[in-house]
Amino acid sequence: MLGYLSDHLLYIPFVALNVWIIYKVIKIFVYQRDDDKDDDEDDDGGITIGDPDLDLPPGVSLPTEPQEVVMH
Repeated sequence: MLGYLSDHLLYIPFVALNVWIIYKVIKIFVYQRDDDKDDDEDDDGGITIGDPDLDLPPGVSLPTEPQEVVMH
């Protein structure tokens, strides 16, 4: 085996590259399986039901009457 490796030196980086690629592919599949656990089970698209909490400064409120939009 050592004779083969000394005659073919490019074999060592080739094997190392293949091991690294296999490691990356396995790592992607493992993390992809973990990401599926965070999916929204309600199938509502992430939309919360209810009014949003607005962080308005003191003295500022939402308009009570709708304004007309003027197109120029």
